[in-house]
Amino acid sequence: MINQIYNPRIIVWSNLVSKFLSPIYLFFNLFRKTYSITDIDIKTILITEFHRIGDILIIAPALKNIKQAFPNAHLILICNKASADLAKDLNLANEIIPIAVPWTDWNWSLIKWWKARSFAKKISYKNIDIAFDFKGDLRNSWFLWKTKPKVSFGYDTTGGGYFFTYPNKMNQNSHQTDRAKELVAKIGCSDIFESPKKLKNNNGAVVFHIGASDPSRLWPLEHWSELAKLLSENYLIGLVKTPESHYLEKKIDAMNLNVEYFEGSLVELKNWLKYQKCLISPDSMAGHLAAYIGLPTVSIFGSQSPRLTCPLNDDYGVVIKPPKKCNHIRNHWRFCGQCMESVVPESVFIEVNLLLS
Repeated sequence: MINQIYNPRIIVWSNLVSKFLSPIYLFFNLFRKTYSITDIDIKTILITEFHRIGDILIIAPALKNIKQAFPNAHLILICNKASADLAKDLNLANEIIPIAVPWTDWNWSLIKWWKARSFAKKISYKNIDIAFDFKGDLRNSWFLWKTKPKVSFGYDTTGGGYFFTYPNKMNQNSHQTDRAKELVAKIGCSDIFESPKKLKNNNGAVVFHIGASDPSRLWPLEHWSELAKLLSENYLIGLVKTPESHYLEKKIDAMNLNVEYFEGSLVELKNWLKYQKCLISPDSMAGHLAAYIGLPTVSIFGSQSPRLTCPLNDDYGVVIKPPKKCNHIRNHWRFCGQCMESVVPESVFIEVNLLLS
């Protein structure tokens, strides 16, 4: 079966919307000056990625490739507000611009859409030479078009190929990082990004980060408490405080386990993780952050395919999947809470010991 990042039903409907809009924007394109990429003196490059924090970390290798290929160009990254400080700390671009857009914040007011349009118009004054959007989302594509780049690259998975100078077909069976690197290679960016060296901290903690953006990606709290009990025999446990962790904190305190708690910003979390043993998390931002700095990771996946979004650290990372293929009735077309529940603490415990040995 082909893995997909978009619900097939959404793809059908968005492509119908795209066809409805196409005469309007094809007409507008007639009044735009056309450029050949070979004739452009590339001074300003724009990247838009304003969905999730993990997405910023996933496309980081592509950003590094751009900076290596065009060291004198001004690289602009538009990202969500939660990612901005981390992106600045990692030096992912010369200019980091945070934004909240209605289609990622699930705020459908016309005022929010008008503000997004006005924001894109302000970006257009920066005289963008080349722009990229890696998402394949019709709304992202429209936003990028409004920034008026001379040349643009993106995926037309949900329609809107007319928003790009060079629309591309997305391989929905490849990792999100590879799809980003594939696009920037179109302007001669070689894949030079190397994975960081594995961190080895004998005195650190085995860190739990239990949060995720979708409830169907969460591992049951009872499983976390059981895993903490199993691991506490040989390891110090670390717990990142999140909105989901309150119950687990109480449970762990009641068991009198030796636990180190962390509470702070994303940048502070990155710096704290550098001194830990490993990180255990569901499919979420935390795994990508740990992999980015070289910390061993154990990622718990449910019904979704790890091939598309797993942390890129094959030498020091483990992905744990349910023992059986999903056959549950579920609310989400890709995520399944029952599959997450079927991953038992004992199997995670074994994988952690193997990874740290």
